[in-house]
Amino acid sequence: MADTDTDFITTIDWTDHDQSAQNSSLYSPDYTYSNDKYSCVRSFYFAHLVFNYMIFLTGIACFATRLAPPRFKWLHSWFGRSYILSMLWSTVTSLLMNNTGLPLSTIISFGAVMGGLTIGWVVIVIHRNGVDRAAQAVVQQRLLERERTNAKQPGTLGGDHDDLNELKDLDLPKMLNDAKTDAANSKTFLQRLISLKALHGTMFFMSWMQITGRIFASNQSGDFTCHTYPVYKPIDAPQVPEGADEQLMLVPTEDPDYDRLPWAAAGPVAWTMQIIVGSLVGAVVVGAVVSWRASVRARRAGGGDSSGSRSRSSSGAESSDDVDEEDADASKGKNVRSSRRATVGMTNEHVPNGEKFSDEEENDVG
Repeated sequence: MADTDTDFITTIDWTDHDQSAQNSSLYSPDYTYSNDKYSCVRSFYFAHLVFNYMIFLTGIACFATRLAPPRFKWLHSWFGRSYILSMLWSTVTSLLMNNTGLPLSTIISFGAVMGGLTIGWVVIVIHRNGVDRAAQAVVQQRLLERERTNAKQPGTLGGDHDDLNELKDLDLPKMLNDAKTDAANSKTFLQRLISLKALHGTMFFMSWMQITGRIFASNQSGDFTCHTYPVYKPIDAPQVPEGADEQLMLVPTEDPDYDRLPWAAAGPVAWTMQIIVGSLVGAVVVGAVVSWRASVRARRAGGGDSSGSRSRSSSGAESSDDVDEEDADASKGKNVRSSRRATVGMTNEHVPNGEKFSDEEENDVG
């Protein structure tokens, strides 16, 4: 093949790549296969396009559910999870769309995509954990206050004649949610603007915009093809065969050192299935052993209460983190009575410093 520069001629070794070769992808627009590896498969382009549109649509849904009436805000977290899963599958499908590589601007943009996704997800997890701890502290504080107030008032909650019907109506999830709502409503503009929750939204919006911009700036005509094929560089490297410095040499279809690969004997499909099935079986076996051991320790701890202090101390030494059933039942009853003594009107005055929280935290991504 002649170069435009007439001072020299570049030739290419076409060995094993003529049009009669059945196993060569050199003349196929549908896939590129060299050295026993795939670098491009046309069908993956369309799958990639679908997942990118899912990223675009789920991102819009995340923003919309933040502005929607409260009864729809639980959808925010599910659209956020769908957004993350779509991003993962978009990344996977892009691995088999390689023709000429990526421009620097795209690489930087993808860095913003993954950086924003990572930071946004981490900060909302931290925020939610803080919210949960603060809400529990609020409820506990209110329960203790009500218990001290009503402890010596017969016929009232906290007194000597607790109403069992009222105890059955205890709704701790509602108490926690009301605490979050009250605290969120008391926040100032600055507290809302400068917060982990705001950082979460900002990072995810930046991540989403990188994909959205590429969707509408990219060619979506469907004429994508696998139109390049790799050649060895004329350099001195262990992977480059002799003669590549004298003429361009196409990478062979089959790996000349295929026997060195771990799946050479069984084949790539059988070898991979062995790994997949083996890991599943191993996980089930380990899980069964751990579950059996935990159940045995729990039974021994429970049996210790009825057999005397000697048995109890023996089982306690073996499983110090187990809780005796009798103690657990007593604690449960006490907690139920204490919980019912709370009121729902909880505000930020009982939230520890640095642990103020916002509403609808269970609707955040994470």
